[in-house]
Amino acid sequence: MDAIEILKAEHKGAKGLMEEIVKATGAKRKQLFEKLMGELETHDRIEEQVFYPAVAANPKATNLPGADKKAHEAVESILASLHTLPVEDKAWITQFTSMQKQLLAHVSDEESKYFVLIRSLLTAAELTALGEKMKAAKKQLVKVG
Repeated sequence: MDAIEILKAEHKGAKGLMEEIVKATGAKRKQLFEKLMGELETHDRIEEQVFYPAVAANPKATNLPGADKKAHEAVESILASLHTLPVEDKAWITQFTSMQKQLLAHVSDEESKYFVLIRSLLTAAELTALGEKMKAAKKQLVKVG
């Protein structure tokens, strides 16, 4: 699987998990939220430490902007705030849906702009090789975490 397909699959998984969180309550919501936090943290680290640096290092992609750090930081900030609130608190779901909207907008932007451009610049072989590096890095992160 190539690097972009890996990231898109992770985006799809996060979307599904967020939908489940909104419907869930109590301990189930908390469990799903903890899972989402772990998956998003790993995803962000792979993007920031492996995917975008590898793309930026490619001579064909020198003018391509890097990862949208502001979008990542905004989502991470809300996630940290949510982590301190009880999931039953009315403010929790309000903050969660705000974070969900921000994250989905970021994902849409990434998939419709960045990924399309990256796919036009890198070969299938380059994207597949990058996907393998990402899988290895993810395996290491999951082992450590």
